[in-house]
Amino acid sequence: MNPDLHSNLTSPHALVAEYIVRSDYFAMTTEHVHPHYEIYILLSGERTYFIGDQLYEVHTGDIVFIGKDELHRTLPGKLPDHKRIVLYFNDQFVEQHFGKDKQWLLRPFHSGYPVFHTTVRDQIWLQPVIQQLVRELTIQAEGYQLLVHHLVMELLIHCARSQSSSSAESPSSRTAVQQQMSDVAQYIKQNHQQPLSLQTIADQFHLSPSHLSRMFKRTTGFHLTEYMNTVRIQTAQQLLRETELKIIDIAELSGFNNFSHFGKIFKQMCQVSPREYRIAAGKRSNLNAQQ
Repeated sequence: MNPDLHSNLTSPHALVAEYIVRSDYFAMTTEHVHPHYEIYILLSGERTYFIGDQLYEVHTGDIVFIGKDELHRTLPGKLPDHKRIVLYFNDQFVEQHFGKDKQWLLRPFHSGYPVFHTTVRDQIWLQPVIQQLVRELTIQAEGYQLLVHHLVMELLIHCARSQSSSSAESPSSRTAVQQQMSDVAQYIKQNHQQPLSLQTIADQFHLSPSHLSRMFKRTTGFHLTEYMNTVRIQTAQQLLRETELKIIDIAELSGFNNFSHFGKIFKQMCQVSPREYRIAAGKRSNLNAQQ
């Protein structure tokens, strides 16, 4: 996500939309976590999505729902060409436009399975909505933002109605390597507060460290240490927002046994120090309480 979109989402009641056509083997090159909701609509092509600690195959017509602060990254499918719409909105947008129905409208983000595999019936209903979204985002005629808001609401209503376990992908559709690397990511998430090393994780899965490192990067798009640090920083962010623990204690509880290394990694990923992050989070909390 580019910086301009991120800055737009800091304004109240924001909805930001992108229509993108790519003809290369594009993959995200950095960690991707943001404090707003994301809807990814794959119009053509195929992609692999790594979300949290699981891999998902995404095909033409599928819609991906990514919640706030959810670690995710896209990877190329077999063919490089793809078209997509990506929609982002924040809590202020939810409060203003969803009202008392927000829990129901946000159901696709909390279903436990983030990929909505559209059926033929879904596509018959959704295709006109998505086609109009493409037209509005391409032409950008007067008032197009208002119509985009309306179309997004239509899309969410249909997906909330249709959300069911029948739309979930069978785990058997993953390759053995994809399943194993998802298991590795899940193991890291569950144990990231403990001392972990490439060797200990490799031993856990009966792999050589070099093979594990190579396959994890190829499958998820993350270097293993990069993923581990990101999971640990997410824990630190939560503790900084929700507790009054000392920062040195938060570093240890997040899995960092070296305080200076924690500060360096936190600043690298968040662009601010842990202390600055805590202060900013407190200001946002106070502002939301006043609204």
